[in-house]
Amino acid sequence: MSSKYVSLLILVLAALVGTAGCLSTAFGEVTYSGDALQVHVEQTGEPVENAVLQVTIMEVVGLEQHEAFSEARYIDLDRGENEYTIPVDLQPGSYKVFLTIFVGDERRTSVIRDLEVAA
Repeated sequence: MSSKYVSLLILVLAALVGTAGCLSTAFGEVTYSGDALQVHVEQTGEPVENAVLQVTIMEVVGLEQHEAFSEARYIDLDRGENEYTIPVDLQPGSYKVFLTIFVGDERRTSVIRDLEVAA
């Protein structure tokens, strides 16, 4: 095998190893039930204790955003589907939900979701 192919194979393997941790945790459905936000998280890797779930909700009015809610809490991530309930009172309107999970000092996953609260 030529050194060109060996170098390419090493680069591909390094990229796969570098992204392996990012694929173990992912946000699923995010819904609002009238008095609480329901957040689903899929954990395909090993279970994790004392991860941090950070939730920031921004109200969108016209071209402006204003913080409506912010909270960080410790969570345990079990293998498979996890569901977390965050009590919050939101008025009817448009919101952006910013979700991040930290494990130690590492940001494991994050997502921004649009949320419409009906009257």
